[in-house]
Amino acid sequence: MYHSRLILGFILIWSWALTAEAQQKSLSQVDEETYKLYQQGNWDALIVEGKEALKNEIDYYYLRVRMGVAYYEKENFHQASIHFEKAIQLNDGEEYVKEYLYYSYLLAGRSAEAKVVSATFSPSLKQKTQTEFRKFLEKLDLAYNYTAQVDQQIVDEFSPPADSELEGSQFVPNQHNYVFLGIQHDIAPRFSFYHGYSGMQASHLLYTQSEGASYLDAEYLSPLHQYYAAGNFLLSKGLSLVGGIHFIHVRYPVLVENQVGQGQNTSTEEVIQTDNDMVYFGSLYKRWSYITLGGSFSYGTIANAIQNQADFKLILYPKGNSNLYTISVLSWQKQETVNLPTTNRILFEQQIGTKISNKLWLEGYGTFGEMENFILNDGVVIFNRLDKITQRIGGRAILFISPKWSITFDYTHFSNLSEFKTGAENTEPINQKEYNLQSLTGILSWRF
Repeated sequence: MYHSRLILGFILIWSWALTAEAQQKSLSQVDEETYKLYQQGNWDALIVEGKEALKNEIDYYYLRVRMGVAYYEKENFHQASIHFEKAIQLNDGEEYVKEYLYYSYLLAGRSAEAKVVSATFSPSLKQKTQTEFRKFLEKLDLAYNYTAQVDQQIVDEFSPPADSELEGSQFVPNQHNYVFLGIQHDIAPRFSFYHGYSGMQASHLLYTQSEGASYLDAEYLSPLHQYYAAGNFLLSKGLSLVGGIHFIHVRYPVLVENQVGQGQNTSTEEVIQTDNDMVYFGSLYKRWSYITLGGSFSYGTIANAIQNQADFKLILYPKGNSNLYTISVLSWQKQETVNLPTTNRILFEQQIGTKISNKLWLEGYGTFGEMENFILNDGVVIFNRLDKITQRIGGRAILFISPKWSITFDYTHFSNLSEFKTGAENTEPINQKEYNLQSLTGILSWRF
């Protein structure tokens, strides 16, 4: 009886194996079916058929090409590039396959990899795709920002610290105007260079107490000039290295008392002082089909303090393209000063963007945590403010008015905190003021 059951079990397993083998399609059947679906433009069915063939270890040049085209037509450019890459590996790739791969990279935001592919084009394809010449001037950005105080009564009705014997100062921002000019250069297929100049005129309320005397200036002006430079190098497929500097030059007036003659008489004069700060940064990014991971580190001196900052970034593309994406950044910041204790901060930033139409993208973002001399977006933005930002929430609209021109409108709401600073270690904050700022930015971008 036992032997009969054992024989029956073997027969059932053997029958199942024969059935599975019979159901598995041959290479010729897969080729015929996928070609028919390709001609019909039935992309969903083609992808299903192709996945099943690959699962059964049927893999060849035209299958990869057809699957690449199917994903491309569905605007899943990340997956499309994977299949076009494999097709080229299998058979060096026909010109139209390389062209598909080029546009898959380009539409997925992987411009450096697109440039590497275009370097292998024939002269006729380079002419067709307008890639026959390297554009030394690749992109130009022109931006203007206006930031203003929402709670104006904080400035108009400023109240000093209760203890008039304290020595120190306090700043409350009023408004500032900011302009920026940035240029991107295409140096080589794997290397691009971006740099820019920005100038800002900031107006603050300044209050100081020293030796029993106080001083209040509701329109304290401090001009600021910055230079930013960064290089982006494609190390290998999907792996990029970014590194650069951000230089800050600040000019601000200081009241200085000078003794007059041999007596106790003094005179006060305004002297312009300058501060020069430099930040160095480096980032490494690795891209996959739906995920990009990044790590950044920044080091520099900002506002007489040594800054160390590490950022860990996760970018998700749920649809395999830039029609929907999320960016999550976890930051650690360490600030060291001579007289004050070292501060360690953890911050989190979240951003989401989506395509509304072929002409319009919308993005929303927020940064949570205390921001003081905080570095953002691979060193592009540095919040070297004289107060602290406790929260940053905003949104932007990106309008593509033509293939070469785009306009960005950005609105940001800041929650801020100002304190009276004595330059000495304090157990409790002094004369805290909470208020809100609104920021409007317009950016005009032109791709040559």
